[in-house]
Amino acid sequence: MTHKFLTLDTASSDEPINYWKRVIQRQNFLLHIATALLPTLPYQENRLLISQLKILKSLIIDLESALSNPSLQNITISFQAMYHNVDDTIDKLTSLILIDNREKAATLTEYQLIPFLQEWLEDTYFWTLIYPDKEKLKEYYESEFAENHKNTYNNRGEKYLISIMIPVYNKLEYTKRCLDSLFRNTDLAKYPCELILLNDGSTDGTEEYFESLGITKVINLKKNVKTMIFSLLYRVCEGKYAAFVNNDTILTEHWLDNLLTCLQFHPNAIMSVPSTPNTSNLQGMAAEFNPENAEATAKAHNRPCPYLWEERCRLMPVIALYDVDKVNTIGFADRYFHTMEFWDDDFSLRARRAGFQQILCRDTWCYHYGSITGKDDQIKNRTLFNGRLLFQEKYGIDPWGNNYCYDAYQLSQIVLTIPQQSGEVSTLVIDPGFGADVLQFKTQLKRLVKKNSFSFLINDSNLKDDLNPFNSPVIVSPSILETHKHIPDGLYNYISLGRDLSIYPDYKELIIECSAHLKSGGFLYFYVANPYAYHLKQELSEERLLNGNASLMLINIQELLLLLISKLNLKTQLKAILDTTTPKEQKGGYTEHLDRFFLMCEKQS
Repeated sequence: MTHKFLTLDTASSDEPINYWKRVIQRQNFLLHIATALLPTLPYQENRLLISQLKILKSLIIDLESALSNPSLQNITISFQAMYHNVDDTIDKLTSLILIDNREKAATLTEYQLIPFLQEWLEDTYFWTLIYPDKEKLKEYYESEFAENHKNTYNNRGEKYLISIMIPVYNKLEYTKRCLDSLFRNTDLAKYPCELILLNDGSTDGTEEYFESLGITKVINLKKNVKTMIFSLLYRVCEGKYAAFVNNDTILTEHWLDNLLTCLQFHPNAIMSVPSTPNTSNLQGMAAEFNPENAEATAKAHNRPCPYLWEERCRLMPVIALYDVDKVNTIGFADRYFHTMEFWDDDFSLRARRAGFQQILCRDTWCYHYGSITGKDDQIKNRTLFNGRLLFQEKYGIDPWGNNYCYDAYQLSQIVLTIPQQSGEVSTLVIDPGFGADVLQFKTQLKRLVKKNSFSFLINDSNLKDDLNPFNSPVIVSPSILETHKHIPDGLYNYISLGRDLSIYPDYKELIIECSAHLKSGGFLYFYVANPYAYHLKQELSEERLLNGNASLMLINIQELLLLLISKLNLKTQLKAILDTTTPKEQKGGYTEHLDRFFLMCEKQS
């Protein structure tokens, strides 16, 4: 672990930043003693081991004064919770040494005490010395984050191929169902696998239940630490792959086999997930699938089928299999997302910007009850809202914007035209955002055995790295006012606008240029806002029509059709999309209930 900002002496000795530097130095000393203690446990005399534990205990007591430090009230930090978790673990370790249970003491030291101290130190370092300084945050994420969150087992994969991680906070009845399904449908000796259970301060008998299972790696937290649980689990994985499983799920036959088959098939994939209901991001299944029929239905369905694999720009990992070597290059969960929401969106963004693939395995169905543990927090503490704000603060973009989830309607229209395209299908996408629509379109081309190539033109340079998984050329327009001037050379089977045509001030020139770059029989497709839509009237009245750096253009649909059909000779289909948000009391004409139009324009011979 590297802590560059711990050694910088930028403040006078009596300033708060140096107080926390001294605290972190003590935490570092604690970690050093615990790490040195581990290899001596099999042979060291009890009195010497107890002496070392007394030193740990005295250092913990020295840190007790920090619990009342006023600055802890103003930052989101698990300092107090981890103080009690570490203190409790040292007490348990002392008890084990006193009864000479060396094996369990070694397990507790390696898989609980040392990871606790690593995370406690990192948490204190991040929240007191790095956050909220933007320059420090930038440097931290560039040079320290991945290194400090790395799984450090050098012999990963030798003892276990797969580590299965399950975190739990109360909801014991769901945990039992989840583990029962895991034991029924997972051959833990086949690969082999290890099971890692984490109890995040539960008060419903979870700790006693875990103890009864006889599992070696069980992490028990006295106090809840929220997002830190992901890093605690990840640090103790000894498998080449790590499977993450929420406790409100039912695992089904061949779930692990299929995810592993997919991940090993794609050398550039960082994760694979199954289809699960009650999951956002269009990751569910169309069939009737419930807790009562899940295992029987999945038994008939779960067969490896590459045709049903879909590359995504973002995945919700209610169940997921990760390639640990690849995760080590970008880091796993970021404690910045302390509400426990959007940490997965953050991981997906870092994964795609590093050029990794993320695969949804529709050949594998598992059941997800849906936010059983987190739902109360979502309502009480608005964790979704606050997590979304954290994402926007970190990246300056909306995780629920920028084409984060593919448009099923658009895809259903375009896919019908693919068979008529001959040879390699070339596609130009303008402003694809995170690329969800493009990836789904690429999947459809593969399913129809069509060779394909992609080019991109974007106006927001912040989104350029989100297209890294395509390994395709990306042109950045210096201004949205000049998008039409930067259409890349060549002819295309498809040209897609990822944003509404109304966003582009040069929309007429843009349409003309796109038409000139279409192959005969090729398609230009896009959405355009209905200028009479109710929500636009509201935004006009409230002067909220600014979108990004440009105003929304109110485009006359009749004039647009005249340009497309009469002047450019494009065979144009126009589909009206209803506005689902218009209030019931709104009594205007029918035109106000149309939100936007979808246009498909075919180049004539």
